[in-house]
Amino acid sequence: MVTIMKKTKLVIAGMGFSALLNGCTWVPLDSSGSDVQVFPQADVVNCERKGKVTVTTAHTVGGIARGAQKVKLELITLARNEGGKMGGNVVSAESEPSDGRQVFGVYICPTR
Repeated sequence: MVTIMKKTKLVIAGMGFSALLNGCTWVPLDSSGSDVQVFPQADVVNCERKGKVTVTTAHTVGGIARGAQKVKLELITLARNEGGKMGGNVVSAESEPSDGRQVFGVYICPTR
């Protein structure tokens, strides 16, 4: 009886931890990134390149992989924040996310 209760508690705790990992967004959009847009590479051909930024976020917590979509959204938010600090108004992915890391180009583009 005690063993079943212990297993049940572990399963419930594991489910709660999993839900926490999938629901957490640790990166807020700050004031420098709030006006920065995300464009595909094809849409920055007529923009002035300011540079590039490599952003990273946790892709695992305690050895458990976080949701790929959450990680991707955090990387975009980090890129927008850094792009704004560099004086850009657009960021564009130059690589795919890999192990919580991604490279973005920072641009000044005409207002659409």
